[in-house]
Amino acid sequence: MGRKVSVTIDLDDLPNEQAEALGELLDDADFFELPADLTKPAMPDAFTYNITVFSDEGQHSVRVSDATAPDDLRPLLEELSKQARMQR
Repeated sequence: MGRKVSVTIDLDDLPNEQAEALGELLDDADFFELPADLTKPAMPDAFTYNITVFSDEGQHSVRVSDATAPDDLRPLLEELSKQARMQR
């Protein structure tokens, strides 16, 4: 089992430009339309991401690996990873 890295981001705490950029990444990925588990097929040594977004409409969680992530989701994964590194 690898090391766990986590980040919690509240868009209300971010500068408007950064919050809008993250919102656009969520929209571009159609995040709320993605299935809850995108880790199939399992890939050895792949990074796994668990992303949960809370919004006024409810919450949605997606589990995805770097090997199985749809192309539209990759920019969001990169940004969230960057944010996690900055908060360490």
